[in-house]
Amino acid sequence: MERISSRNIPLETYHGVPNGWSRLELIALHKSLGGVFPIANIEATEPGAPSWLPDRYNWLQYRETLRGIAKGMKTGEPACVELAIRYIELNYFGSYSGFLRARFARLLKSQELSKTQISRLNNHFSFLIESKQCFEEFKEYNKLRKKINNL
Repeated sequence: MERISSRNIPLETYHGVPNGWSRLELIALHKSLGGVFPIANIEATEPGAPSWLPDRYNWLQYRETLRGIAKGMKTGEPACVELAIRYIELNYFGSYSGFLRARFARLLKSQELSKTQISRLNNHFSFLIESKQCFEEFKEYNKLRKKINNL
């Protein structure tokens, strides 16, 4: 199996928005999870995306909404915590995604997680190890694994 890298992912995918993760989809999902923190109260503008980016506007909104989820996590909102776990499980490989996964893993260390959430994360980390997909963010995953397994 070829190792995933930015060189073997189509440009539109690498610099795109994962299916189901657009700003409007995230807002709806957040609300369905009982979220009230304003995860998307700012419309993203430049700088932040090169002019050649295929779907630049939507990518900027996606990234800004994920930043909003991180802010909601800092307040301890359960819906934001769940979305962060889902993003880690998504394992989307694209522009900025490793940074986001690492940030979410760092923020998850200070959150109260359910046994189900801990199990899901452990299963996902095991899958990544078995499939040799331990990228830069795995340093943060290991710190999170240590924290959640010492409860």
